[in-house]
Amino acid sequence: MITFRSLIPGFDDPLAVIWWVLLAIKLVALADAVFRPRAVFIAADKLTKPGWVLILVVFTLSQVFQGWLSFFGLIGIVASAVYLVDARPALRAATGRGRGGWGAIRRRRGPRPL
Repeated sequence: MITFRSLIPGFDDPLAVIWWVLLAIKLVALADAVFRPRAVFIAADKLTKPGWVLILVVFTLSQVFQGWLSFFGLIGIVASAVYLVDARPALRAATGRGRGGWGAIRRRRGPRPL
């Protein structure tokens, strides 16, 4: 009889699902940091690109080799959350793509009214 556990290996229990979700979050943060230009980090007044990439690579690899409940795994969760919540919006704003999109507040062009 085929069960859910045999259909998708790696999703045996809830802790395995949490492991995959946290790994995906760390990989998204790492990919975002890798593909951003170096000058944007300086313009946003954040840690440098090599610094963020090094931090995210080390802690992503620590989750792969030690698990997410290890000391470095938990620090990696915090580091990737800080990047995604604090640094990424500042980097997007520095490139001019922050707060854009549907429903965003549009700035007026031209002189300000008196």
